[in-house]
Amino acid sequence: MKKKYIIATLILILVFSCGKKNKRARNSQNNITLENKMNDKIKELTEKAKKGDTEAQAELGEIYLQGDGIKADYKKSMEWSKKAAENKNYRAMRNIGILYLEGLGVKKDYKKAFASFSSSVDGGDAQGPRYLGIMSENGLGVKKSLDDAEFYYEIGDSSGDLVSSYKLGKLYEKVGDYAKSIEFYKKAEDRIDKTAAPMYEALGDLYANGKGVEKSTKEAREYYEKAIKSGSQEAQNKLVKLK
Repeated sequence: MKKKYIIATLILILVFSCGKKNKRARNSQNNITLENKMNDKIKELTEKAKKGDTEAQAELGEIYLQGDGIKADYKKSMEWSKKAAENKNYRAMRNIGILYLEGLGVKKDYKKAFASFSSSVDGGDAQGPRYLGIMSENGLGVKKSLDDAEFYYEIGDSSGDLVSSYKLGKLYEKVGDYAKSIEFYKKAEDRIDKTAAPMYEALGDLYANGKGVEKSTKEAREYYEKAIKSGSQEAQNKLVKLK
């Protein structure tokens, strides 16, 4: 009987081990496939960009900035973004602003960052206002002003930028206007992605602490779970502590 138990246990261990190896092999294969697809995409975009395709130049600049599927290359990001910006591509202007704001591949320069973001906003870029808001809220290269931050975030929010909506919610939360903050957080609706994650987490916090709403563990749990599905690790920690 004991011998049979040992054999059964060994079989289970072997099956489990093989399963883990197969999973690692599948993950490795998936990574290789994604990398190959990205390399093919970059090759195609580069050919177009060299022929003067402004959108291809801007997209290359963004890919090298974000390092999505490839290793980030800030020098190439700046190179292609500048080429696109010369042809009035406002997404490229915003990405140049990010490089200067964060000091990625270049010396950090808030003046150049603010100018680049301003140019992108003038051209109608939906995400540009959030960065002007962040710089104004934190006094980065400009006088710290929550009024200016609110102004820029409102422009972004009206353009459909959820990050700007989230930032507005945080501003209202700071001054105790929880009803307003909830209004902006709920703009995430039923989206499940990294942009919506902090908005769901913020809603969970408000319900967990009864700020602006009746305290509700049930509501808090639901929002934390949405945040977790959207990729928030912090929401996972908060859910564990929720009573």
